[in-house]
Amino acid sequence: MIGYYFMGFAIANYANGGLVGNGPFFCLGINTDGLLRFVFQFSYAVTATTIVSGSLAERFHIDTYITFSFIMCAVIYPVPAAWVWGGGWLYEQGFADFAGSGIVCITGGFAGLCGSFLLGPRIGRFDEDLDYKNTKKKL
Repeated sequence: MIGYYFMGFAIANYANGGLVGNGPFFCLGINTDGLLRFVFQFSYAVTATTIVSGSLAERFHIDTYITFSFIMCAVIYPVPAAWVWGGGWLYEQGFADFAGSGIVCITGGFAGLCGSFLLGPRIGRFDEDLDYKNTKKKL
């Protein structure tokens, strides 16, 4: 939430046909409608970030995920959000996003794909024949 509050909301709004928005950083000077817009759009930013957590599960530590979440909410997610919902260049071309499927799911999925590529396979999860190992623990 901190990353989206600091700069993500500003980047994601008021693009006016451009690539990034020109909104208020730190949400300074927003009214009640702006605050509602912030909360609504923040929920989409967090959803895109949690998509990544599923693809990178068991591959990295929580402190790394917290850092990535900050960067995702502050910089990565707001750019495509500005392109469509912030009045950016895709909006000017007539692009229509249905309930966040083009921005939220594709941005989160692509970030997860890039992260999976960088981190590599889950070592110890599969045997040499790529058969799933039974990892159930007895209590």
